[in-house]
Amino acid sequence: MHVALICPFSTGPARGNITTVQRIAAHLPAAGCRVSIVSLDTLTEQEQGRALAELRPDLLHGFHAFHAGPVAEHHARMLKIPYLVTITGSDLFSAPMCEHPQTRRAVANASAITCFDDLIAERFVAAFPDAAEKTVVIPQGVSLLPEAAATDNASYRPPGATQGSRHFVILLPAAIRPAKGILEALEALAPLADVTPTLRFVIAGGDLDAAYGTQIREYARHRHWVNLLGDVPHHLMGTLYTAADLVLNSSRFEGGMPNALLEAMAQGKLVVARDIAGNRSLIRHGETGWFFSTAEELRTIIAQVHTHQEHWAAIGKAARDFVRKNFPPEQEARQLSTLYGALTQLQ
Repeated sequence: MHVALICPFSTGPARGNITTVQRIAAHLPAAGCRVSIVSLDTLTEQEQGRALAELRPDLLHGFHAFHAGPVAEHHARMLKIPYLVTITGSDLFSAPMCEHPQTRRAVANASAITCFDDLIAERFVAAFPDAAEKTVVIPQGVSLLPEAAATDNASYRPPGATQGSRHFVILLPAAIRPAKGILEALEALAPLADVTPTLRFVIAGGDLDAAYGTQIREYARHRHWVNLLGDVPHHLMGTLYTAADLVLNSSRFEGGMPNALLEAMAQGKLVVARDIAGNRSLIRHGETGWFFSTAEELRTIIAQVHTHQEHWAAIGKAARDFVRKNFPPEQEARQLSTLYGALTQLQ
């Protein structure tokens, strides 16, 4: 079976959609699928059509209902093959994208819709009730990053952010845009940083919103405890996870289990995350990580972890064991391959 993955972004700052498509493409061949990737940011519509006509896939799989769904719908109609769409986040939580007529049409005509977890699927079905019967939950997998990278890439390590250093390093891995709640996290932790000289806040991600990026850089310019690394190649993120004492997710929404949290937990890192649907599907509060809802809760949790780091090792181990057991990428690929087979047989 030959499947073409429709990826809205392949260049620019690293983001979850790119990581997801690359992971799935890497593991689908072992599940019996031939894979091609069509990147919408590098090909015109005519070039996409020519490429797909030459590839002759059996099925199209679009990632993001707004950015990739309409393209998958168009080309699948031209090729007379089925397509499915994976919900990735802003296509559900951004009203202009979710309610756009092209999104609605892409969802309506898709042979299947996949979501990363039950909570996101529930929200999706509430927004698209007619799609309930064709909505399938396929949990994300997580590919382990090479821990050896931590010894080889000092250029991606901010001052003080070395494992075993005297600094307490909070890592926030996210492309910079308002949805990631970065400024709120900085403002919430500023009072703690004022009384905790060893605290360092490290942001790893490139700008997806220029104005917001300018705000973040201006904020950081006057605060020595904030370090901006810019975009970090995904294969080098093991450097930062290993160096960090804690990994933070402050997103206002997630389309499922965030890749960065999955990767951090798989490496045994302590994680703290905003209490939202996508994060709730992954973290067990007090067992594999912690949730916060307010600035005060975030400060309290960070202060407790900083003061009693030795007590939290069991939490990191539990997170690692939970993620590695429940979210292998091979399982994700097998479930997708089974779904692809079912959809092509219906055609």
